[in-house]
Amino acid sequence: MRQRILVMRHPETPANTEHFFSGRRDVPLTSRGERQRERGVDALVAFGPERIWCSPLSRCRNLAEEAGERLGIPVRVDDDLVELDFGELEGTRFEASNSGPTQFPWPLDEYGHSLPAPGAESFEHATARANHLMDELRPLAGRTALVTHGGFSRILIAAMYDVPYDRFWNVHLANVCSAYYTCNGKSFYLGGFNLTPDEVIERSTKPNPYDLRDIWGVSERKDA
Repeated sequence: MRQRILVMRHPETPANTEHFFSGRRDVPLTSRGERQRERGVDALVAFGPERIWCSPLSRCRNLAEEAGERLGIPVRVDDDLVELDFGELEGTRFEASNSGPTQFPWPLDEYGHSLPAPGAESFEHATARANHLMDELRPLAGRTALVTHGGFSRILIAAMYDVPYDRFWNVHLANVCSAYYTCNGKSFYLGGFNLTPDEVIERSTKPNPYDLRDIWGVSERKDA
């Protein structure tokens, strides 16, 4: 197994509890989100990555940097991991995109191209970011942790597995939960989804009789 990749979504924010589009806005965590952040840091430390990359927004960056400090490794702040820009929808509630003139997910034209709101990022542009990120990941080995957003995590899955734009938004990664992938230098293989921090800790540190191929690499760990 060449590389193991953990993709974690940021902890809870007011946008998640009040159901509005935060996008590129640097919103704080809720009190529950602060508690989630602490457990998310524990999960990243247990996973034991050689590298951590994160979105520049504080709801991702603070978690990543605390984990990096505990692990003694630098954190790379990567614009490719930032959330989608929702344009004029930013700051508005989700229901506005169902009843108003601007819809989300973005409608598609007859050729399957997205039609974003004024000032917003198209699905195609976000996919280009995901493809660039995957190109940077493929040559790497060891363990990589990415801390990102709910919207971009969906885009990443769509780019990895060629999911059509009219379907990919149905996938939902919960706050401070993770997707787990392995990569052989070319393709990405899903090994777990919506894993809580406790599940990440357990799978990273304890042998699992059902994991016959040891895709989490527990047997390779020095502390195993």
